[in-house]
Amino acid sequence: MRYLPLVSALLAALISGCGGSSSGSDTTPNVNNGGGNNNVNYDGPAPRNADVSAFKIYIWNNMVSEQRCGACHRDQQPAFLQTGDINQAYAAANPLINLNQPASSQMVQKVAGGHNCWESDSQFCADQISTWISAWAGESLGLGGGTTELEEPPIKDPGNSKNFPQDPSLFQTHVYPLLDDHCSDCHQSDANTPQGPYLAADDVNEAYTAVRSKIDLNSPELSRLVERLGEDSHNCWSDNCDSDALAMENAIRAMANAIVPTAPDNDLVLSKSLNVDDGTLAAGGGRYESNIIARYEFKTGEGLTAFDSSGVDPSIHLQFNGDVTWEGGWGIRLNNGKAQGSTATSKKLSDMIRTTGELTLEAWLVPASTGQDDAHIISYSAGPDARNLTLAQSGSNYQLFQRIGEATDGNGEPVLETADDPLQASLQHVAVTFDPVNGRQIYINGARNGATDPVIPALLNTWDDTFALVLGNEASSDRPWEGVIRFAAIHNRALTEEQIRTNFDAGVGERYFLPFYIGHLIDQPGAYVVFEVSRFDNFSYLFAAPYFINLEQDIVSEEVPLAGLRLGINGQVPDVAQAFATLDTEIGGDGYSEQGETLSRLGTLLPVEQGQDNDEFFLTFERLGSHTHVHTEPQPLPLTPNEYGEQPLAGLRNFAEINATMSVLTGVPEGYGDVPDTYQRLRTQLPSEENIEAFLTAHQVGVAQLSIEYCNALVEAERTNDGSITPLFSGLNYNVGADTITQQQWRDWVISPLFERMVGNGQADQPARADVEGELESLLFNTNLTQCSSDCVERTATAAKAACAAMLGSATMLMQ
Repeated sequence: MRYLPLVSALLAALISGCGGSSSGSDTTPNVNNGGGNNNVNYDGPAPRNADVSAFKIYIWNNMVSEQRCGACHRDQQPAFLQTGDINQAYAAANPLINLNQPASSQMVQKVAGGHNCWESDSQFCADQISTWISAWAGESLGLGGGTTELEEPPIKDPGNSKNFPQDPSLFQTHVYPLLDDHCSDCHQSDANTPQGPYLAADDVNEAYTAVRSKIDLNSPELSRLVERLGEDSHNCWSDNCDSDALAMENAIRAMANAIVPTAPDNDLVLSKSLNVDDGTLAAGGGRYESNIIARYEFKTGEGLTAFDSSGVDPSIHLQFNGDVTWEGGWGIRLNNGKAQGSTATSKKLSDMIRTTGELTLEAWLVPASTGQDDAHIISYSAGPDARNLTLAQSGSNYQLFQRIGEATDGNGEPVLETADDPLQASLQHVAVTFDPVNGRQIYINGARNGATDPVIPALLNTWDDTFALVLGNEASSDRPWEGVIRFAAIHNRALTEEQIRTNFDAGVGERYFLPFYIGHLIDQPGAYVVFEVSRFDNFSYLFAAPYFINLEQDIVSEEVPLAGLRLGINGQVPDVAQAFATLDTEIGGDGYSEQGETLSRLGTLLPVEQGQDNDEFFLTFERLGSHTHVHTEPQPLPLTPNEYGEQPLAGLRNFAEINATMSVLTGVPEGYGDVPDTYQRLRTQLPSEENIEAFLTAHQVGVAQLSIEYCNALVEAERTNDGSITPLFSGLNYNVGADTITQQQWRDWVISPLFERMVGNGQADQPARADVEGELESLLFNTNLTQCSSDCVERTATAAKAACAAMLGSATMLMQ
């Protein structure tokens, strides 16, 4: 076994494109005990050394209350929470704790098995104790949160595996009837109280996709569908849950019996195989959490409660309401639902934040789209018009509403909104901070956003302690936000930019190191190719940043050729998602160090086929050492005719491109005069996509109005000699009447400059100059636009604006 850094440089490079990163920075443990020991006083002998002191801080303080483990283990053996002598408590606890592998500690395993959990979910209590042990280990052993002890996995050959067919017919015949008859009241999206997964959806394809991870084709009796009935007695449809479970098992077995097992080709150069749980769980450290007062990691993965794992009492557990489902790899998906805490426990936020006058709200988010407005992501509030704090989405921007003394109203306005449209429909780390000196600030992916707070900082003494914490909506359920929350936390201090960057670098979610054994192929015991693996979403795994390591040798002097690495799953090697197939390198030799040898910085996605518990992975190589196999790429499928016929080669500029193009053609900046207000008013009336067949009359009206505003700004700048705008009609005298300017002067001073600037010459496809100038001449001379009987000087500017707007708003600008 060996301690391995999390290869921070590799993962930072990889996940910067995926919306996150990973780091090997040290852990700052959580020491903010907001009442975990319920004021149990210790007045015994002092800790005899620093390790005993750390034990008291991280274990004893958090577990000693009667509501947790203190009711028994202050006096009952093992008395690891006794109040008489902390040194004796330390001695009693040591045999129960594994600092190197906190999750495997006897204390953790005992609680995970159902022993006296203080919450409704035993695994949550086990995770809490594991977290406290990890914090103790970080100080006791100096391991930090960025270090993972790589464990050698079981050595096993890739086996035969039954795989789900693409066609849902077998499922529809054998399993779906039971689900449709007995589970559709809840497990479909249009149920009165919809609960995911939607394995009883009216659409059998949707149900088939949702149910796969709940079915074990190789061992039907271990299917989650069977266990929920037989072991959990979950909504049995008869008086006998065992009978219902057997009926479900038999249905799955009938489906499985009709599927032919798949085995890897014997000619392949194969590594040994692994399931995800055979790997080593990556350390979840590198985070700064000294002042955290509420934290949601969403590890439970089932049920209707998201637990507050901060360890600061009272815990603000959140109850699901509406369409809220669990995401694989830790997270929840909100789709017109919410997760809400009680007002009694939420009071902790007001009490602890008012004490310091500072806060940080931090979250890892995946917005469903950039088209959501007035959507409340995380809110500590009472309804649409009363709040202490709210992080919201407005299109491509985040908004922060916060009650700040007399500087804002009861709704937290004026609002602070991000600059430069940073919100994307991908994984983002968002942190908002406040302190009385610097005010409100917003950070996206570890970097401060350029938003300027319009509010002068003040105290938080006007916060209302009767509000509730809500995720995904407002307390009144009328501000829904759609997307995924993979992590959320609230601190009662304003984190520094460095601390926020540290938390961003730490990444998010459940991650494993999967070491695939290759020692049998290169005659090196202890040789592995290691991948970092995580759940990208409910339907896929992310395999990233592979490296070679030998766990039994610090020096590997022999260079071994490695080429054409591919990933296999459940006995098959997919034709796609093979990002490492072009590898051609040598492992060992001068490029090797005791931390291993990097093979690639890339990542790729593999589908979730049989669920995380059952999917089996392996590697295959075109060449590894003396072993070779020629991989033949499959023939591509012939292209099917386009049912819509030939598509247009030309497209449209979208709203943002139109605005930018008009700015360049006129020389008027996008932020000049009334232009930005006009653009914001017209933005939704401009084309939103490039498909020319989607162009509507309303789009043309919007284009015309925006072109008029730009041309108005241009002409008025020329009339007032505004030096910041480069003149276009430099020969035109705005102080003379339009009727005194000859037609040739109009051509020379207005029509010709418009063509030169906005159409140009020498392009492969462009309208003829004579045709364009003829249209402008017709506008100016045949409509009496340059003729007047009064106010002829003003008519000169009006005619110039009209010709400019006609040219600027034409297809020459709009098409691309």
